[in-house]
Amino acid sequence: MSARGKGPIDFASMKETRPIQRPGVVWSWLRLLLYCGVAIYLSFQLHYKLPTPKIHHGVHPETDQPEFSEFNAIQTISYLSDTIGYRLVGTVEESQSADYLKSAILSYQQHAAKVPGAPKFEMWVQQESGSHRFDIMDHMVLKAYTNITNIIVRLSCPEADTTFESRSCEDNAVLVNSHYDTTIGSPGATDDGSGTAVMLELIRVMSQRDWTGYRNAIVFLFNGAEETLQDASHAFITMHELKDSIKSVVNIDACGTTGREILFQANSREMIEAYSHVPYPHGTVLANDVFRTGLIISDTDFRQFVQYGNLTGIDMAIYKNSYLYHTHLDTTKNLQPGSIQHLGENTHAILEYLAQNTSLVNIEPTSEIVFFDMHGVLFWVYTWATAFRIQILTVLIAYGFLGYVIYQSSQSSPYRPIPVLVLSYIRSIVAVSVSGVVALVLPMTVAFFLTSDLINRHMVWFRHEWYGLIVFVPMGMVGAYGVQSLFYHLPGPLHVDMEYGTFNSLMATFAGMTLLTTLTGVASSYVCWVYCLVLLVAALINEFFLKPSPAQVKRGAPLVHSLTYAFACLPLAFIYSDNVFALIDLFVPLTGRMGVDTPVDAIISIIFGSIAYMWCLPALAHLHRFGQRVLSRIVIGLLVLQVLILALIVVCGGSATSWAFPYDELHPKRLFIQHLKNLTSGETYLSVAQADHGPYINTILDTVQQELQVAPENRVGLYGLQDWDSIYPFSHFLGGYRFHTSPYIRAHTTDPKLATADKLVDFDAGIYPVLTVHNDHYDPATGVRTMSIYSVLPTYTWSVISFDAHVVGWSIKDEEPLSYATRYTVRHVNGHSDGNGWRLDLSVVVPEEERALAEAGGWKLRVEFTALESENFSGRRQERLVGGVGVLGAIERILPDWTTTTWLSTVMQDWYL
Repeated sequence: MSARGKGPIDFASMKETRPIQRPGVVWSWLRLLLYCGVAIYLSFQLHYKLPTPKIHHGVHPETDQPEFSEFNAIQTISYLSDTIGYRLVGTVEESQSADYLKSAILSYQQHAAKVPGAPKFEMWVQQESGSHRFDIMDHMVLKAYTNITNIIVRLSCPEADTTFESRSCEDNAVLVNSHYDTTIGSPGATDDGSGTAVMLELIRVMSQRDWTGYRNAIVFLFNGAEETLQDASHAFITMHELKDSIKSVVNIDACGTTGREILFQANSREMIEAYSHVPYPHGTVLANDVFRTGLIISDTDFRQFVQYGNLTGIDMAIYKNSYLYHTHLDTTKNLQPGSIQHLGENTHAILEYLAQNTSLVNIEPTSEIVFFDMHGVLFWVYTWATAFRIQILTVLIAYGFLGYVIYQSSQSSPYRPIPVLVLSYIRSIVAVSVSGVVALVLPMTVAFFLTSDLINRHMVWFRHEWYGLIVFVPMGMVGAYGVQSLFYHLPGPLHVDMEYGTFNSLMATFAGMTLLTTLTGVASSYVCWVYCLVLLVAALINEFFLKPSPAQVKRGAPLVHSLTYAFACLPLAFIYSDNVFALIDLFVPLTGRMGVDTPVDAIISIIFGSIAYMWCLPALAHLHRFGQRVLSRIVIGLLVLQVLILALIVVCGGSATSWAFPYDELHPKRLFIQHLKNLTSGETYLSVAQADHGPYINTILDTVQQELQVAPENRVGLYGLQDWDSIYPFSHFLGGYRFHTSPYIRAHTTDPKLATADKLVDFDAGIYPVLTVHNDHYDPATGVRTMSIYSVLPTYTWSVISFDAHVVGWSIKDEEPLSYATRYTVRHVNGHSDGNGWRLDLSVVVPEEERALAEAGGWKLRVEFTALESENFSGRRQERLVGGVGVLGAIERILPDWTTTTWLSTVMQDWYL
């Protein structure tokens, strides 16, 4: 290759030959950081801004019209979570919650009857039994439920309204759903007292308005069994008389206690359009895409409505501060003022729009929609077809502009022909791309160092979301900036002005990323497009409005004007910060709950490495303004800073009072502890498991061992799973340890007979569950045994049976057994009633070698059975004593305050039926 006939080109000599003016390094960097800092500050203020809570009783003081009031909603939440408390299916507290809701609804119904033009107000109480298959965490769960309770309210067009036919109005309804039950171990103020309270308050507000001219009905479903794997929503959408009138759904749930609700699932254009009318939008297709990948191990009732009702809709949740999710800390006092007002006003706007302005008929499900908000102020919705055109057009303009820049540069520098300039940009684009990759990967070295056996400082980032900025971001910047320094030494032509070339290469790199992600059809590709668009606009402004004149260039003026960084940094940091705050608020506590058996430190290091690269992306070009020497000093300074931070963590990170200790009272380690009574062997145990598999479990075990004076037994494999069958399939990630409690009970009992008894469980005053077989028949021609298993379990709930068999028929609805022998687990839950019991019909193939025994009536099916005692579900550490001795209360007193515990009392027994 030659330059205009001047001979071979020496790439090695193509360094920065033009003298560049060197403005003050400190001032230049401060100016850049100011741009980013201002954008981040403004973004922070908007991202965490909540509406002012209405503190009146639900009537506007000036207009005298009903409006949503957080004060009223909090009253409901407080009564449910603080007064009633733990509202698990099958407990008296669940029944009390249903009675409270029915009483409130009836009072609103009576009030609405006095309002002119008020909607037709109807209420149903559904008590249903059924079954369904529920797959989660790659496990098949067969669910059966008996007498679970739903409370349903329908507001529809007034019968006197002739604007639309009343019957047509009732035939087309939007469903809004939340659940009033809670999971084990939590009083459920936000999950889902928040949704329940919002719905109750909206019934009050909307039933006291004039519904003349409304088009569609609204059905409110207070479902009483979501935490038992969505039984109540299944019962409604498959069996209630209103199911066929439901055309779309709005689901309300929670996995946190603070901040704004987020739209994180949506499957139709019409429902997203409805959401666009809310006063405080917060949602992105990025969250939708992430949730659909299964990375977030969670689910909502939305699944049942889509699977069995074929509905379209939206799924919303309060999600920040999920450290308290499913713990005893999910209480009213930990709610953030304004969160419920935000959720309530948004839900109200959605329902008003759907009831008044939308035809709910023939809504088609689709995932080809792009939607996102900007700091709760603006909300964009458009089709993927539109996104595709816009994004491809932006890419074409970006590469067209790059071609223009290359051509203009070749004209101003005769020794830089177009092929050489193309090579220099390819080289620069590769450098920008590699910088991004290394920025993500290099912080993993910090994670591996901290989690090594020698250092053992796991999850130092967990307690506060922003800790990751301190721990990992310096190394991410070392990676990004170090690559830029390294590329000075690699073969190939450099830009005459490295800052200018790198700035344009940033735009070109994101144009390429936009192209690739767009061609894959991922709606979240809009994120790359936004970066490409902003960088393209900034590059255009610099090229045609701010670029110095030829005379200034000859005197060494930089080709990238200082104001150009304002046009790049301010919008990018402002937009990206909104995503960053949501990302770390969700994924830091969520990843911490995954536990150290998963490489959580590495995952978090990658997240913060990406933040290091993306948050102030134009800095990658700004680095070159001062030449290679200054760049090398910056990299070395960041590396020294990282070493100092790691040294600080190593020195003080192991103490529970250290800033680097991962847990405290409001960011706790999650434990499952149960008093396990084996009715087959007669032994009793204390089982301890980690819900998060986080660090410092040995501290817990040592504390328990000192109290019980028994060494823990590590329960691995199948044995560990059987200990926790009562909460299958979550048993598959618990594992855990087991302590024999016999020595402790014998040492502390006042009953002399217990000291010499063979079976400690004989001294438990409880009534034990019973399994019996009825309708038993064996067909020798087919080798199939048909039977009904009856389970009677007064004062117990949440029972589970597991067995190995080739099943050819059963009473699980709408689901066929597998065609081969396998292990089945059936979970059952009873609604609150005088006695708990249920029935499972089975037809199983008897193994050929045992059919003679079956024909003689001697073949038995081995069934493993567990059930939970109901006392601990109240959250008040009540347990059935063995010989007058309690174990759980003793353990509760000695646990550190940085733990939160779900307490269970479980009986297990092997039956041969």
